[in-house]
Amino acid sequence: MGKIVKIEGETILIGTDDGRLLELKKDDLDFEPAFGIEVEVYANETRTIVLKKELPNAIVPVQSISITEHDASDKPIIYYGISENMKKSFHNFVEMTGEPKLIVEKDENLPQYLGQRLFDKYDIVSLDEALNRYPDAIVWVTYRVANNAAKRILKKVSPDRINFFKADLEYRKGCNFLGHFIDYRVDNFSPCCVSSNSKVPTSGTIPERMAHWERHVRQLIDDIKNDRPNYCTNCRHLKEGFWPKKVELDYICFATNHPGDVCNLRCTYCFVENRFKELNRSDKEGYTTYEIIKQLSQMPEYNRSNICIELSNGEFCANKYCNEIFDILLKNKWKVRFVSNMTIYNEKFAEFLKTGRTVNLLTSLDSGTPETYKAIKRVDCFNKVVENLKRYPLKDIDFKMKYIFLDGVNDNEKDVDGFYNIVKDVGCKSIMLSSDSCKPYTDKIKELVVRLIKKAQEDGINITKSSYLATKDIEFIDDVINGMIS
Repeated sequence: MGKIVKIEGETILIGTDDGRLLELKKDDLDFEPAFGIEVEVYANETRTIVLKKELPNAIVPVQSISITEHDASDKPIIYYGISENMKKSFHNFVEMTGEPKLIVEKDENLPQYLGQRLFDKYDIVSLDEALNRYPDAIVWVTYRVANNAAKRILKKVSPDRINFFKADLEYRKGCNFLGHFIDYRVDNFSPCCVSSNSKVPTSGTIPERMAHWERHVRQLIDDIKNDRPNYCTNCRHLKEGFWPKKVELDYICFATNHPGDVCNLRCTYCFVENRFKELNRSDKEGYTTYEIIKQLSQMPEYNRSNICIELSNGEFCANKYCNEIFDILLKNKWKVRFVSNMTIYNEKFAEFLKTGRTVNLLTSLDSGTPETYKAIKRVDCFNKVVENLKRYPLKDIDFKMKYIFLDGVNDNEKDVDGFYNIVKDVGCKSIMLSSDSCKPYTDKIKELVVRLIKKAQEDGINITKSSYLATKDIEFIDDVINGMIS
């Protein structure tokens, strides 16, 4: 058994019950493919035959959808979300729920439907307008990926009145990391990047470690759902909402150094510097970042375009296997998030930045003068970094430049103004503000933060906040951005 999970041009991807991902062409099928159709798969060494599993007039089996007690009543039905797939599936949806009273679309999309009705029959309105007309309506979401839509609707509709045609979501406690994120470390892993209590010791082959992650996360989610004690219990990021039922890894973070990882700087604030001395003897299996990425790329279950790799372990371009890793990244489908000090120019890095698969790139300059840069990084290469920032193709990617304020080091107008001028010169559109491991900002630093934010706002440059900020400083930055402090 299997299900069509993706249609891209003439290519069809089928996910099978035993975890395989089959790639076929439309011409290989004797029926018109559609997303979500269940199929029967027969395969041997030379041929794969796919037959459509006949379902009773519905793309999505009725039994796979959780229908609330309200559905059997006379409460009005409204549909949320317009798309081409929704229009194609509309008849099947109506057979499942009955006629909707109207169609809801996101506020930002409503202008394009002004004066129109869907199929010349159904009003297209905002969620507020729909609930004004039908306060007790049952909402059916039409999107296959409906996480953000569910969040919007939950602000105004109780969860027992929200249903999904195609999205596989359930109402429970969860967070943005749980069930799809791994921080892959030398001899342990974490299913999140927030809690310091979530470290899980592990060993064995790379497939064995990944299987360990999946077992652990499934158990953790079950513990959360059943209120059993766990390390997520008091986490402020754990919130009730609609979260995916399925545990599926889509974010692999390499943020702690592995054997063979290096960094060519020695930043005064870096908290992993001592890790470099322990690497070669702390992992019995000796897996380098290259070996891990190589093996993951060869595992069919991770050969998916929705997987993001984060490379923030040391300076990636200084890694012995940097080019070999880029060869893998250029060939497969993954998206990548980079943290780089930009001291090294690498042609394959530049080539990857042109692929459109760079989620974002972050670099910490932390200074506006060569002298301060050398004092912080303990290497004299400020001008080289600025040269590389201008040389790399950064125009069309989400590129952020970070300023970590250090008391008595870079908290002066010369460095802040110099940094800002470089931001403008290299065409950067986003600045990230940070501190030295959540140390509170001094009054002097706060004055410089105000100065920097004002300049950025005048030039349309976005300001973001690092997770290494004290709570009060996060609030301070927000107040400055919102004009409450000048």
